[in-house]
Amino acid sequence: MNIGIPKEILSEEKRISLTAQGVYSLVKEGHNVYIEKGAGVESSFSDVDFQKMGGEIVFSPDEVYMRSDLVVKVNPPTEAETELLRPDQMIFSFLQLALQSKNALQNLIDKKVTAIGTELIEIAPKYRPVLVAMSEIAGNMMPQIAGRFLQHDAGGRGIAIGRFPGIAPSTIVILGAGNLGFNSAKSFVSLGAQVIVLDEDVARLRHVENELGSSVITAIANHYSLEKALRSADVFLGAVYQTSKKAPILITRDHLKLMKKGSLIIDAAIDQGGCVETSRPTTHSDPIFIEDDIIHYCVPNITSVVARTSSRALNNIVLPFILEITRNGLKTICENNNILLSGMYIRKGKCINSGIADLFDLEYHEFKC
Repeated sequence: MNIGIPKEILSEEKRISLTAQGVYSLVKEGHNVYIEKGAGVESSFSDVDFQKMGGEIVFSPDEVYMRSDLVVKVNPPTEAETELLRPDQMIFSFLQLALQSKNALQNLIDKKVTAIGTELIEIAPKYRPVLVAMSEIAGNMMPQIAGRFLQHDAGGRGIAIGRFPGIAPSTIVILGAGNLGFNSAKSFVSLGAQVIVLDEDVARLRHVENELGSSVITAIANHYSLEKALRSADVFLGAVYQTSKKAPILITRDHLKLMKKGSLIIDAAIDQGGCVETSRPTTHSDPIFIEDDIIHYCVPNITSVVARTSSRALNNIVLPFILEITRNGLKTICENNNILLSGMYIRKGKCINSGIADLFDLEYHEFKC
């Protein structure tokens, strides 16, 4: 099979979907892998690294798409990139089609593409390995992000995250007890912060308490508990996630009036449109803005700034799926298990994801291998 890895074009996206070691595994099984020149440089994988492993460097995205049966990316293809796709091609990437333009989606359908979203792939009930891995890395990063922007020189309250004798610890409020919320809570607790986790799901809160014990406070998320928590928050982390949907707006502009001047909002749901009314996407080079005296950090691709770590994590999860496709073919795989099927939005130009079909008023098709 011919496999293509284009250079990511999203602003400040530094990750790559497969590392040089991943390319080596594919080449050893007889496949051709085409990597766009410079695609791995930002994650510290040079063109020479890929060539040593048997990959072929090509010099334009057009050539990657033209020569590939399967395109493997990190981010969703832009509308311009969907124009480069060939009929009956397969794309394997974060897709998040609920947030993409109708034209980009229509291009995938018109070209009879098969589109698999890595963010949807579920290997066990409610266990999506790509999201888990990125959430673990992002959760580990949250204290360093929060600490940076709570400093006076960043416009913050001038407080440190940790616990010190005779000084009350900083208060971190996390909305959402999923993978990101849990891993963030774990990281903040290890520094001695007071952590409050809110969620509507008691089972998730029980998991947080079982793992982190009395060092974290949990509460059912409702209007009262959220408003009470916001009044004490030095940092608010929006860690909500909904499959194939935009994030709900749970923090309004009025809620900002409850918060301390100079406190920090990290809207980690910005990948899905954001869960804070005043949020808008930012970048790693210009990560924050201030609205109503509250600092907002709204970078969509948080883990891109640790690109080598993130790329290696992606490779570890993505490579086995790619190898399975190349060994057995998608038709055989789907007939024998539904793991890859769980991530499939479009099969040969037909929308098989009911949520996307409803959102964009498309014809929904029951899946057939």
